[in-house]
Amino acid sequence: MNQLVAGLLEIGAVAHDDATLKTALADLAERFEFTGYDYAKLLPGDFYVISNLSPDWLKLSRKLDLERRHPIMKRAQQSRRAFIWSGAQENGTMPEEDQTFYETASQFGIRSGVTIPIAISNGGISVLSFVSPRTVLSAWDEIDPIAASSAVGQLHARIEQLKVTPSIQEPFYLSPKEATYTRWLSLGKTVEDTAEIEHVKYNTVRIALAEARRRYDLCNNTQLVALAIRRGLI
Repeated sequence: MNQLVAGLLEIGAVAHDDATLKTALADLAERFEFTGYDYAKLLPGDFYVISNLSPDWLKLSRKLDLERRHPIMKRAQQSRRAFIWSGAQENGTMPEEDQTFYETASQFGIRSGVTIPIAISNGGISVLSFVSPRTVLSAWDEIDPIAASSAVGQLHARIEQLKVTPSIQEPFYLSPKEATYTRWLSLGKTVEDTAEIEHVKYNTVRIALAEARRRYDLCNNTQLVALAIRRGLI
């Protein structure tokens, strides 16, 4: 496990572009005989995955996560520390829906793995997993949670800095009215100002912005504006 963490630290230090980082993660996974890697950033209104796993699995995995039926992500969000997991080890003690998850994952060559979650800003988490076709990762030592979190923290910072292209990303859209109102907010106007400029009622603007925030689980209009700018919609 120490060698895997050392490899992660090296990637965080030397990866200088999108392709280099993804190739380095894939090489590290292969070096330790994993099927591949999966890095996910989970933040309200800002979700993406960087992975070399099957696109079909990534889409299914995200669907299960949104439905709160992804046992690995649930454990990552609850524990916030590195752990080793295996469907075989938990068989007989897990809920039926978790058993279904592992049975489905095995069809994509995913039967066990190492997962390292870290806390990030605004209550979100980033989660790095290396997944394996082996039934049990019996040869692995206990994970040092501090070293593992430090390595993934550096990787997270490098991914954010390089603006790495996601393998999948949460769809984001605004209706024409929502986009117009959000653009006025980005220019420093208040909701009251926006209603006056657009010649509509205050509640018309307020409700439209509230719907957009609700759709992406955003806390306030500042988050909405930031997300719209980041996605290039205003």
